[in-house]
Amino acid sequence: MTELEKMQRAKMYLDKLANGIDPISDREMPDDTVLNQVRLSRCLFYVSDILRQVIENGGQIGRGERVHKQPFSVTEEMRQNMYYSESPVAISQLLGVINSLIDVQVTRKLAATTVTGWLVEQGLLRVEAISDGRTHKLPTERGMQLGMTSEQRSGQYGEYDIVLYNEQAQRFIVDNLELIVKYGQDKREHH
Repeated sequence: MTELEKMQRAKMYLDKLANGIDPISDREMPDDTVLNQVRLSRCLFYVSDILRQVIENGGQIGRGERVHKQPFSVTEEMRQNMYYSESPVAISQLLGVINSLIDVQVTRKLAATTVTGWLVEQGLLRVEAISDGRTHKLPTERGMQLGMTSEQRSGQYGEYDIVLYNEQAQRFIVDNLELIVKYGQDKREHH
């Protein structure tokens, strides 16, 4: 295994840990585990992003030539290797699994805002104002029928709602990745 491959594996482990998934068993970790604390998760994401930058730089620390990445795309092999959680997961956890299947050196990651924006456009999520001009997204009746639920959680900055996606909803998102990617590209072209 090359140094670059070791870095990629380490990054994959960090991403899974940051998303609350045991990188060895691919099972969701219990909510009360220390690795599911928001501050630690953010730290893991931060370190993972630094490692991503090093990987994109060919394993070299420091600035290199900027690599032009290909847009996110889905392959049949990715679909076959996709892991679906039996318990409901947040969009960040689902995208952690999806993005772990791409080569991040050459392909852009799929962003949560792209997926949730497409779900809003499809009438499966709705945008609701909360305060100070901030908004959050909640499942519509159609979204709930598809397997989306909302749960209130406590974080560093107080209470917040999180949308969870059961296995049926996860499969729906993966089955529609081409449409979601096209939606994201259309949005980018019009801005």
